[in-house]
Amino acid sequence: MFDNPVESSRIANNRIFMKLLGTVILCVLIFFCYSDVLEWMYYRYMSPDSYYSHGFLIPFVSLFLIWQDRDRLQEVENNHSQLGLIIVCLSLLLHVAGTVIYIYSVSGFSLFFLIIGLTLFLFGSQITRIIAFPLMFLVFMFPVPMAFISIISFPLKMIAAKSGVYLVSLLGIPILREGFNISIPDGSLIVGNPCSGLRSLISFLALGAVYAYLTSLPLVRKWILFIISVPIALLVNIVRVSILILVSHFWGLAAAAPDTMIHTGSGLVIFIIGILFLFLSSKVLE
Repeated sequence: MFDNPVESSRIANNRIFMKLLGTVILCVLIFFCYSDVLEWMYYRYMSPDSYYSHGFLIPFVSLFLIWQDRDRLQEVENNHSQLGLIIVCLSLLLHVAGTVIYIYSVSGFSLFFLIIGLTLFLFGSQITRIIAFPLMFLVFMFPVPMAFISIISFPLKMIAAKSGVYLVSLLGIPILREGFNISIPDGSLIVGNPCSGLRSLISFLALGAVYAYLTSLPLVRKWILFIISVPIALLVNIVRVSILILVSHFWGLAAAAPDTMIHTGSGLVIFIIGILFLFLSSKVLE
């Protein structure tokens, strides 16, 4: 018996349509179940003092990385993994727990595990293994609790304040520090949460992860490059705090106020310098 090309094409098209329809229905159900969490994530992204303003970009970066592996993915047989179904069930239970105790970050991370579980269940272990990094990279779009941020910010602010004062004192400028308060001849400065460097640290961790993944370095050196992003983030923040202290000393406290162009622009310039350091680090590791 010979296959009918028209009939085979129709069956293939129907399968594609059903898969697309199932995907759309699944996305709608997830959106409905996680609507409150997604709204909370949007608020955290758009907050004036947000540490996750990069969150909108993360899923698009992951999709781009998956698209790059499209040829490999087409060669792998699509199967199912029961382990994925277990992860899905546990993720939904975690979401229910987060909803009951009103901790959105718990529900947020349950969505992260839900995506991994669904990928494993719908596409199998081989495909999941190929796109493991793009999936794991999604973790950078889920904000951690503000209580955790407050805990981490404290030592980071102390590092920034101590190091900034030390560097400025090397220039012979009279400067004193009491906790987070920095005194210069023209007045006092306070190293607040925005100057802790945590925002830069989170951003550089995400940037370092994707940059290390895209390099042709051996796996161990990829990890080294990723880890290097931490001291780079801390270093550029210390330099920024030092610059703002110097600006306050030479041009007055108002010149380095939080809403000024110098305060905002210095963050962008220092971030670009940090990217340059990351690039140079990768060249050294080669």
